[in-house]
Amino acid sequence: MKTFIHTLLCSCLCVALFSCAEDRTYEYEEKTQHNHWMLDVMRDKYLWAEALADYEPSWKDFFSQPSDFMSALAKKGDNDKWSYVEVDTIEADSHQRGYYSHLDSYGFDSVLINDPTGMTTRSVARVLTVYPDSPAERAGLRRGDFICSFDGYKLSTKNISKLTKGEERKLELRTLAIEPIEGSLVWTDTVTLTLPQSEKVEDVAFPAHVVVGVEGVKVGYLMCTRLVEGNAEADSADKSYRNALDQIMSSMKNSQVEELVLDLRLCNYGDFSMVQRLGSSIVPRSLLGQTMLQTQWNEKNKASNIIVPYDASAVNLSLDRILVLTSAHTCGAAEWLIQALRHDMGEENVITIGAATPGQNVMTAPLSTMYHVTPYPSVAFVCLSDGTHDYGSILPDEPVDELSFLDLGQYGSVDEPLFRAAIERIFYVEEEVEDGDADDAEGDDADDAE
Repeated sequence: MKTFIHTLLCSCLCVALFSCAEDRTYEYEEKTQHNHWMLDVMRDKYLWAEALADYEPSWKDFFSQPSDFMSALAKKGDNDKWSYVEVDTIEADSHQRGYYSHLDSYGFDSVLINDPTGMTTRSVARVLTVYPDSPAERAGLRRGDFICSFDGYKLSTKNISKLTKGEERKLELRTLAIEPIEGSLVWTDTVTLTLPQSEKVEDVAFPAHVVVGVEGVKVGYLMCTRLVEGNAEADSADKSYRNALDQIMSSMKNSQVEELVLDLRLCNYGDFSMVQRLGSSIVPRSLLGQTMLQTQWNEKNKASNIIVPYDASAVNLSLDRILVLTSAHTCGAAEWLIQALRHDMGEENVITIGAATPGQNVMTAPLSTMYHVTPYPSVAFVCLSDGTHDYGSILPDEPVDELSFLDLGQYGSVDEPLFRAAIERIFYVEEEVEDGDADDAEGDDADDAE
């Protein structure tokens, strides 16, 4: 009898417990719905969608942050490091360069280095770029400046992020010079500078352009930081950057520019329309109308493939050679442009100077937005005119480390290290060609004599 009663009580207790249990399935669905949706759209649009066809993430994966979930999906791609996610409740700059953020910053980029004099173990920040109409520019900060402290604090890897954005800051700048007798580096005068509070800072698409005469040759210089037609936030139909490019090229054509130095070291994003426009302004006239680039989507979306020709309506300089300045920030659309020019003009006629590029041979595109999440996966290969897309990092024909120079100069100045290297390369190549022609002539005379 006791056994029966005990069993009955246990049964009743279990029924009571289960009847009081709350169904929490909806919580799982609510907290993971964005990642479930992302997986579905990636299985359709992702360049390597077939790799996701049978992929079933664990329930823990679905609870991860959107960026982490995208990284897990991208690992199924072929070494895909370009796909990313934007969450409209989180401010993040998808195209940030170094310390510089468009969304909120002081408007300068720098690199932390050891004391170049070797006299201390302290670190200093060397300013590489000061963006137009930024708090840093208004404060008087200039490219090449050395920041030795801020608000009385020494610089280190732990606090350098405080020079990206925030409240007003007091900077201590020092000047580096060469000691005249021993030739060693020494610090000279010290000045203080006040950085205003950080704010949103827009890129200027073409912050520097100039035409200079060197030994009777007209050399054009154009810096491009973004290959987009206009400010999309202002107006989806804005063509102000495209119009600015056309005006610059018209001016260079009227100046009868014979050589062009294209500075893409700060250009890390853009779209096909401006890649097409800029490339069409450069190439020999005979290439106009021919294929420049084409896309290769996955099999399911091959109807989205496009062919991008050189645009005959662009202002055309019809150059036989171009020199391009590159860096680790030269990415995406800038790389597609360089690769197309190298393929169609000949690698020997597209001379790269600076540092190696990351090697992006795919395009990313925003998919629809749901649950405050917008995925930007790799959706297509960017192919050259012959259909190949197996290109990678662009290695410079002439490596130049601008940080090794005492004076960085200003962008567009012939004293700026990379621009100066490009000018020297122009005349170095010309001298080589002339010497080669002379050797050929001597050989022909010898043949005639025989």
